[in-house]
Amino acid sequence: MRNSPLQIVPTLDATMKRRFFSYLLFVASMGVTCAGDWPGWRGPQAHGVSIEQNLPIHWGPQSNIVWRAEVPGKGASSPVVVGRRLYLTTQMPDTSLHVIAYDPIEGNLLWDKEVGSGTAKTHELINMATPTTAADDQHVWALFGTGLLACLDRDGHSVWSRDLSKVHGDFDTLWGMGTSPILHDGKLFLAIMQQGPSYVLAINAASGIDLWKTSREHGATKENRDSYSSPTLATVDGHTQVIVSGGDHLDAYDPDTGDRLWVSGGLSVPHPYGRTIASPTAAGDFILTVASGYQNRGHLMAMRAHGKGEDVLDQRLWIKSRYSPDCPSPVIYYGYAFTLRDDGIAQCIDLRSGEAYWQERLFAENSKVSPVAGDGRIYFMSGRGNCVVVKADKEFKVIARNELNEDTLAAMAVANGRFFLRTTKALYAIKE
Repeated sequence: MRNSPLQIVPTLDATMKRRFFSYLLFVASMGVTCAGDWPGWRGPQAHGVSIEQNLPIHWGPQSNIVWRAEVPGKGASSPVVVGRRLYLTTQMPDTSLHVIAYDPIEGNLLWDKEVGSGTAKTHELINMATPTTAADDQHVWALFGTGLLACLDRDGHSVWSRDLSKVHGDFDTLWGMGTSPILHDGKLFLAIMQQGPSYVLAINAASGIDLWKTSREHGATKENRDSYSSPTLATVDGHTQVIVSGGDHLDAYDPDTGDRLWVSGGLSVPHPYGRTIASPTAAGDFILTVASGYQNRGHLMAMRAHGKGEDVLDQRLWIKSRYSPDCPSPVIYYGYAFTLRDDGIAQCIDLRSGEAYWQERLFAENSKVSPVAGDGRIYFMSGRGNCVVVKADKEFKVIARNELNEDTLAAMAVANGRFFLRTTKALYAIKE
């Protein structure tokens, strides 16, 4: 019998087993999307984990590419798949901002909707179409680096649109806004961490009206104030928490009220580039987050999400250097933590101690793409669209190496037995 994707390795105690099991029930209880959907950044709850089986292992330019579609313009947003819709954002050379939809089965372009225009300061690798959309079976929500937030229905008709910068101030990060909205229980959650006022915002997904806004100022200075990470969701004793990482701190919010439940420091780094890029991840009440891993000088921090109040030191489990990525977000799977550093070195880490079972070089090229997990495997992607498939185990084993050799910054989506990969040139559907 195939193991559960959240099966706990023997080093974890019975309490952690129960908490991971509660997480699996939480995933299964979600509405508005189906098990085969990938409804936002890093999939359900933004954890980078698929519960599907029979996923592809081998592919390349001459094999297992179901379809390839040209993508107009430029963008770094990752694919989102709900039902018979695949959503991307893109920016055209004239600075116009677009939401586009494809049929994930056939690969044909269904519609291309211009929703605004504009530009702001950003890194040369990206533009205003960097945040990934969020979607359910009827709507898609798209945030852009200008502050534009747009809601369209599944047929591309505008439902509402607003400019967050006009209400909450211009986005002010050194390298451009990268955070993606997370959809949960009819609410969109945004974490804006920047040189200007930082905050966490909940928006009514149906109407676009602000539900609550909580200031997020932890005393970080200079580039440490900037964060390009996205919120994730954790479940603790049956209750959802919105987890946010950046500004030298990790904290949690009540999704209904915006009250801060707990906050932890521990993410400051001994170098001037302390911005946070990788998103936190969770499994049950276990939280794993990244302090800026620029030039491999950051660290990982693990903790439990049961704390209350300020600087919950007793909830921290460990802080470890050496294994910390800068851009790629970690993934928790089969009771292990897996990370990929930007220099192409991957790790499998013990959740209890933070020590690595293995640390191996997978790529010679730069690697800024977040891995995904599914079907007993970890799919590590390089910035050239090349993927190394590794068994999700404490014994290192490469199952396959796949090459596309096209630049990418987007994470793969997993839906209905297929991978969907966006490169700078095109969108691919992959099926074994």
